[in-house]
Amino acid sequence: MKFWQKTYLCVLLVFLIAFDIGAYALLQKSYQLNKQMDMSRGVSEYESIEQTLSYILRAFASNTGSMDYEIVIPGIAQNYYEEGILTEVYDGDRLVFSNAYQFAGMREELQGEQREAVYRKLDGKLWIFVGGSMEFNGLKLVISRSSAYLQDYYNTMISYFIALSVVISVVLSVVLILLLFRLTVPIRNLNKGVRDIAAGAYHQRVKVSGSDEIAELAGDFNKMVDAVSTNIETIQKANEEKETFINNLTHELKTPITAIKGYSEFLNHANSTEEDRRMAVDYIHEHVARLDLLSGKLMELLYLKNEEITLQPVEIKPLFAYVEQMERHYLEAKQITFVKECAAERIYGDPILLQTLLMNLVENSIKASDNGGEIHLKSYSRQQGILIEVMDYGKGIPDKDIEKITEAFYVVDKSRSRALGGIGLGLSICSEIARLHHARLHIESKEHEYTKVSVLFTASLQLEH
Repeated sequence: MKFWQKTYLCVLLVFLIAFDIGAYALLQKSYQLNKQMDMSRGVSEYESIEQTLSYILRAFASNTGSMDYEIVIPGIAQNYYEEGILTEVYDGDRLVFSNAYQFAGMREELQGEQREAVYRKLDGKLWIFVGGSMEFNGLKLVISRSSAYLQDYYNTMISYFIALSVVISVVLSVVLILLLFRLTVPIRNLNKGVRDIAAGAYHQRVKVSGSDEIAELAGDFNKMVDAVSTNIETIQKANEEKETFINNLTHELKTPITAIKGYSEFLNHANSTEEDRRMAVDYIHEHVARLDLLSGKLMELLYLKNEEITLQPVEIKPLFAYVEQMERHYLEAKQITFVKECAAERIYGDPILLQTLLMNLVENSIKASDNGGEIHLKSYSRQQGILIEVMDYGKGIPDKDIEKITEAFYVVDKSRSRALGGIGLGLSICSEIARLHHARLHIESKEHEYTKVSVLFTASLQLEH
């Protein structure tokens, strides 16, 4: 059973029970008030008849001196009989006169001296009986008349009550269904959104309207979906990167392994000359060195992904000098001019990782530069932090490759990269080192003109202050 159906049944049931109880109590109260009014009327009628009858009997006894008053009562009673009032007169337990119904049983209205009014049903009809002692000679008078109109009133009210209850139930049912249908629109929309998203439509969001609890729930649900979508996108991207990484690694491993296998078989050939064997050994050595480089870079990259570092002050000038010293052989081999500018004095980070970062960037610039080129290594203080730049004026990077250049095994020119000993992991390592230092790596390049790699260390300026 749905929520709106449960609400509908509960509200309808509670309202009808409350209405029926209230209406029935009101009906009973009205009936009791009418009954009291009828009883007051009966008592008034009794008093009037008793006074009249006592006065006439006293006058009869006084004028005639006779106590044979029984002959007078029928005439007086006849007048009231025509008005629907029946009369009984008792002298002690002896019935003197009666034109009323006679029945056996306790007569409460005859038991006391005070007036007593009771209701009885005779032949299914309601009657009122009022009795008490008369002022004349200790006689007792009982009058009775029909109170069937009370029954009719009660039955009519019950009929009205039932009809009204049915009408109100129908009207309330229709109004309640329409109202609940309207009020539960946000819930149905939320439910539909949940089903759609569960089916994979993560781009959809639930429409939020109003400021009630359902709107708050819809807003929180949208936030949850945003978080889930972000996580799913992150996982999908990670899976894609993992798949790409594995494919590239397989490709990188396949080439040297195939070459080693081929040259090994060549060496086993009996007709090979000494020169051929030496060439094969050189090629095997070259590819083993490449595998060694690849395994080292992979270990370094995996290490960086799981590493946490402690930031400490590192002087920039000695750092630049160390990088120049380590790369001097490659700089001299291509007669490249290396220009250092240290406008900022220190940064905060791990000295070894910072050396690796700058050496990778400088090596990439050397590979991209022509003989006699120029490379600039600079540091600046900026409002956002400390900025270190490595700039060369070599091959440059096409615009389409800049966004992917930091991916593992991604190389712009595969033939040139292999000739220079590159395997496409240098910038991936640089990106991981920058991440560990809470820094941002930015690459700007124009093909055949220049490449500038900037690293902004935001944590350094914060630690300085």
